[in-house]
Amino acid sequence: MGPADFVFGLEHRTAGSTLFLLLSGELDIWADEELAPRAARLIGSARPEVVIDLHHVTFLDAGGLRLLLGIRRRVKDRRGTVRLIRAHGQPQQVLRLTGLDGGFDLWDGEPDDGAGQGPAVPA
Repeated sequence: MGPADFVFGLEHRTAGSTLFLLLSGELDIWADEELAPRAARLIGSARPEVVIDLHHVTFLDAGGLRLLLGIRRRVKDRRGTVRLIRAHGQPQQVLRLTGLDGGFDLWDGEPDDGAGQGPAVPA
């Protein structure tokens, strides 16, 4: 299998000091293995606020939860904040059923007020 076979993705952009992580597709154990190192590199640039947009996530299981929790841990270790945006459908149900909807600051607004530094780019 190659990169063309991935059914998930990670893009990022910044707006001021906020790092936006735009996740998409099926977040499972394979996504965690592939995307966690990329997210860690982006967070390693010491952004105080990280916003994770789940609008395009179609599936979330234990591997995807591990990815989200790993991002949250890394950001909290840097004394930053994490917000989840637009979880809906099955991912929203999983967050609710696991109680993790209470462990994240959930927001149903737009992730960017237009002040970003251009379009999202691959991570």
